[in-house]
Amino acid sequence: MGNQTVATNNTSPGSLLPQQTKIRPVRSARSANRLAFLLPNLGGGGVQKNTLTIAKGLAALGFPVDLVICSDQGPLRCQVPEHINLVRLNADQLWTSRFRSLAAGQQYWSALLQPVLFARKPSKTLRYMPALADYLRTVQPAALLSATVHLNVEAALAKRVSGANTRLIATQSHQFSKWHQVSGEWRRQHILKLARKAYASADEIVAVSQGVADDLCAYLNLPASRISVIHNPVVTPELVEGMHKPVDHPWFGPGEPPVILSVGRPGRQKDFATLLHAFAKVREQIPARLLILGEARDPNKKQRRKSELLTLAEELGIETAIDFQGFVHNPYAYMANAAVFVLSSRYEGFGNVLAEALACGCPVVSTDCPSGPAEILQNGAFGTLVPVGDAQAMAAAICTSLAHPADKEPLYARGGEFALDPIARRYVSVLLGNQ
Repeated sequence: MGNQTVATNNTSPGSLLPQQTKIRPVRSARSANRLAFLLPNLGGGGVQKNTLTIAKGLAALGFPVDLVICSDQGPLRCQVPEHINLVRLNADQLWTSRFRSLAAGQQYWSALLQPVLFARKPSKTLRYMPALADYLRTVQPAALLSATVHLNVEAALAKRVSGANTRLIATQSHQFSKWHQVSGEWRRQHILKLARKAYASADEIVAVSQGVADDLCAYLNLPASRISVIHNPVVTPELVEGMHKPVDHPWFGPGEPPVILSVGRPGRQKDFATLLHAFAKVREQIPARLLILGEARDPNKKQRRKSELLTLAEELGIETAIDFQGFVHNPYAYMANAAVFVLSSRYEGFGNVLAEALACGCPVVSTDCPSGPAEILQNGAFGTLVPVGDAQAMAAAICTSLAHPADKEPLYARGGEFALDPIARRYVSVLLGNQ
């Protein structure tokens, strides 16, 4: 049977974890229209959130859906509906995972050497590849959609090991070149050759923006015809419901100064340091406040990165006008009530928060980073674009936005173009090969 388990959403009384049942073998060559979505965990990151949203959209269209996960931990666990089947994979021994990867075929062997076979610390999800192969061989879903570079690679290996005829859809949520170049991780530096083979073997590749697609073509030597561009679905029933709820924060009371909002995990990509410098310049003219939602994924980095930003805020003299709220389940209420939303990123794949802010009627200032913001804002038609790392330009754009509030109706309309239903239907075509 293999070493994967299916966790159904029938929760036992008094238990927060689902009961576990064994997968029943499927008689047919492929489970007709069963769609599987592969994730590392149920953390609150953009990849997890987007994948779960798409899975929920397809389940709402009547497709049987498996959410295949390495870990069922994370804040999104409570958002998985009962009609989606959770399949929790078991981790194998690392040496077993390395050995099983060789069964993918001789053409993969040289590419596996450095990032998999000889890496001192290979991908954390590599241990789940044998269980994924067993799942594909046993259940044989019509399609498997994977997310993140390492899981895209491991899904390709698992499919070859399993011999299943499941369609493999690899999704790319950020520029591969940026992801590959900015990290000092040994396994990441040597994954390029393996990634090229894995992505080339996928039945379809989905990029969340045209910029991400162009980068994949150039960096992985992939033909443009192999890549579909599908923007992330952000306008969901949860967003519409959440944006109308009250904000549980004293800064949004009557007569309070305007609130500048930003959302993201502190780190190099989001470049909150530039945002803080820009906010200090704004405070010289307007008594605004800055609220940042989000926290680092790694618990060891969470407090350190927050402390670094607080230290910078103190140096700039803005510590009393800034608040780090961490992760919140409903950022949409904040977006609907903030005076302006700011994205200060050095790079993005798409920039979900920009589309979410527009859908909530919040004016936007964003860096013109690669890639996504210019596509979402249509080169400045629905928000202001400023150069990356330019605190002065960012401050000026924020002040202009605060002084001249935008008409909300065009923002609502533009945000509505990223609605779940039409995007879910595009995924149906890609997953089932009906394009």
